[in-house]
Amino acid sequence: MSTPTTIQRAARRQQLVLILSLAGLLIPPTKTLKSESLEQPTPLNHTAPELVGGPWLNTPGDQPVSLASRRGKVTIVHFWTYGCYNCQNNLAAYARWYQQFAGRDVVIVGIHTPETSSERVGANVVRHVKDFKIEYPVLFDQSETNWRRWQQRYWPTVYLIDRKGKVRFRWIGELNYGGKQGEARMAKLVEDLLREPV
Repeated sequence: MSTPTTIQRAARRQQLVLILSLAGLLIPPTKTLKSESLEQPTPLNHTAPELVGGPWLNTPGDQPVSLASRRGKVTIVHFWTYGCYNCQNNLAAYARWYQQFAGRDVVIVGIHTPETSSERVGANVVRHVKDFKIEYPVLFDQSETNWRRWQQRYWPTVYLIDRKGKVRFRWIGELNYGGKQGEARMAKLVEDLLREPV
């Protein structure tokens, strides 16, 4: 008896998914995703949706950060929520980028979009931003407006925006999961974007 080929196994999986979907038994995926199955980073090229709403944390006078005011500079935007384990695993990488790119034309912006009811409480978000020692600006996206504007599906997701305001790269999931070295790869892309003309 021969073992099934990769193509045969894939076909059987597709048949099973179809049967389960038709029977209403397929469980939809969660909004969190590990990066092992994606081609990372994903190149993109579209205008970054402006950030809206608030409140903002870690900005002078809690004033908003607009992407329009960032033209000529590179911006790292990451979607997260404090209860997400995968998001927490990326925080150290963002902190290292914050130090690595300090004093250069790079800013990191965290967009905290809640998943659970406790993550919708402003005081909880403020406390976790302090507990995690996050120093860069954080937008509390309580109504999920930015999540929808950016057509988000997963926590965490990281975007790199170039000096012309275009979203150029995206990383979904943990940056360093399974030895993917996303932290170093995305940092190199930030350096590349800094060298591009405006």
